[in-house]
Amino acid sequence: MEMYVLQVKSGYEESAARILNHKGYKSFCPTEEMHIRYGGQWHKKLKLVFTQYIFIECKLSDEDYYRIKTVCGVIRFLGHGKPEPLFEHERAYIHWLHNNGKPIEASKVYVTSTGEKMILSGILRSGLTLTPQWSHVQQLVRQAILQEKISLLKTAMTS
Repeated sequence: MEMYVLQVKSGYEESAARILNHKGYKSFCPTEEMHIRYGGQWHKKLKLVFTQYIFIECKLSDEDYYRIKTVCGVIRFLGHGKPEPLFEHERAYIHWLHNNGKPIEASKVYVTSTGEKMILSGILRSGLTLTPQWSHVQQLVRQAILQEKISLLKTAMTS
């Protein structure tokens, strides 16, 4: 089965995914757990990983295309003139982010007195060995993004 990306109206992501699931399609709307500080306390909030986009797995026929397009909130399929399926490694990444329908847990990082960072749990820890078939350049970009997230976490912890 192939996976496609649907652009949807802002705020319609979860309802469109629910309607598509009800119609018999397998759709994904990955979420993550965020720790946000306000009012002097930390609060857990759920946030969509990709706002205005949902992912759908199906063998896309003309009938499916028009059934999906009529769902409230769906704007279009992504692609160059026609719906284009994701590559296999992108599909694996979306499944990983979907996390069996559970929100991605916030990472816990311990910073030692020497400034060394130890990732204790969460997506930063498990994401380091996500897909070995990624190219060297993709792995370097991923490591740079992870380092940036770690520095943001460190900044948040000190404030």
